[in-house]
Amino acid sequence: MTYRFFISLLFFLLAQTVSADSLTLATLRADLGSGSLQPVLARQTLVPVPDRVLARWVQDVDIEQFAITGFNENRKRFAARIRLHFSDGGVGFLRLEGEPGARYRLTEWYDYSSGLQLSELVSYGDRFQAGRGKAFLTMLQDNPGSAELADLAAGQPALLALWLVQCTGQPCEEQALAAQAETGKPALWQLKHALMASDQNAYREISGQLHLALGDDPYLWWLEGQLALSHQRCDWAHSPLRQAWQRYPENRSLADVALQCHLVMSQRGTAFLDKLSEELGADALAMAIHRYYQQQDAAIPAIYRPWTQPGEK
Repeated sequence: MTYRFFISLLFFLLAQTVSADSLTLATLRADLGSGSLQPVLARQTLVPVPDRVLARWVQDVDIEQFAITGFNENRKRFAARIRLHFSDGGVGFLRLEGEPGARYRLTEWYDYSSGLQLSELVSYGDRFQAGRGKAFLTMLQDNPGSAELADLAAGQPALLALWLVQCTGQPCEEQALAAQAETGKPALWQLKHALMASDQNAYREISGQLHLALGDDPYLWWLEGQLALSHQRCDWAHSPLRQAWQRYPENRSLADVALQCHLVMSQRGTAFLDKLSEELGADALAMAIHRYYQQQDAAIPAIYRPWTQPGEK
């Protein structure tokens, strides 16, 4: 209960209106507008971790777009909630906290993809420079698929999260994902873990925590749809996805993933297709349906064929 209250309070604070002349906000926008996380990472000087590791905290790709979806500050502190759109099509979410001003300083950073948190890296401290910590970083760089990493991490959340970040999109991702430990903080990897374990209750719980922390973000719903499709679990997600799209009908990415999950679920009716046709246009919907079944190398069911004729629905 305390955790849920804290997240609710943080969301409330982030949602408050902030003066448009905030120097912190202007500088943060400029840093993110560079297309790289390096200017933001440079705002912290607390963690003795090599730059090559810090640069991979979220994803080691260029930022194509960003949105500051929540921001609040007073004279001593600021907090920001950020959505990042990467050039490879991926989406990530961050929470930043720190000391405000034109030369703002980061004192906390939380990556909702991997669960990596700045304060946990700080707590590990000088151990990165010798012994198991140094051996872990070396192995992480040279051989991220090594089974030795689990032993070297020794259950440390910061090390396990670094491992997961390093392996995102790589063959070692499943191995790193399996090694993660529960931390009590919501992260997207937990959704993947629940899907892999076929644990619907855990999936619902983590999804709720993420939406509580990040708000009703259409791209969070899009990510959930992508995960549901890749793990063949649209039966868990198709209804919330349709409802989310109806709240954000202008979001084409969300419309596409909601449509795909709808088509995966065998003949769930056509009312949703009518709504998509009205919003997107009959031609766009027809193309999307054709594209989906071509990718599946499957025939279009008879019930959906009227929506595959451009301009007729």
